[in-house]
Amino acid sequence: MFLIIALLISTLDSSAQKPANSLIQYVCSPCGQSCDKEIYSAPGVCAKCNMKLVDKKTIVHKSIAPAELSAFIKSNPKLLILDVRTKEEFEGKADPNFGTIKNSINIPISEIEKGAYKKLDKIKTILVYCSHAHRSNVVSYILTQNGFKSIVNLSGGMSVVTDKSVMK
Repeated sequence: MFLIIALLISTLDSSAQKPANSLIQYVCSPCGQSCDKEIYSAPGVCAKCNMKLVDKKTIVHKSIAPAELSAFIKSNPKLLILDVRTKEEFEGKADPNFGTIKNSINIPISEIEKGAYKKLDKIKTILVYCSHAHRSNVVSYILTQNGFKSIVNLSGGMSVVTDKSVMK
């Protein structure tokens, strides 16, 4: 009986010590659209893009602006550059052709979603990009949720990269 009372008191004490602001903030699974910034109070689906709502704290990848791209690549010589567009986009055969970053590898998002990320090195810093930063945001989230520690998304994607020195 004493044990039951002690457990009950312990449970009440621990629940009383939780901060009032411990509510989970839900956001759209990163899709690269403006709805990524909207906050929801409950799980569900984003009304704008139909992506699953996730705990905001689970989105841990970083982003860089296109203006920072050249310096970022130079300062990370062991960087893995991952293009998640289709093979046709990667090879410049799609219209429009936004170009491709030098030394990048191509694993389309469809293959990443099937588990192709498992062949990548979880220790390396990986720069992820696509044409407009919609697919790359999704892939960046997938990678971090699967144990990758240093993921960087290219904001805006290749459609806004103007620095020709980083291009093939």
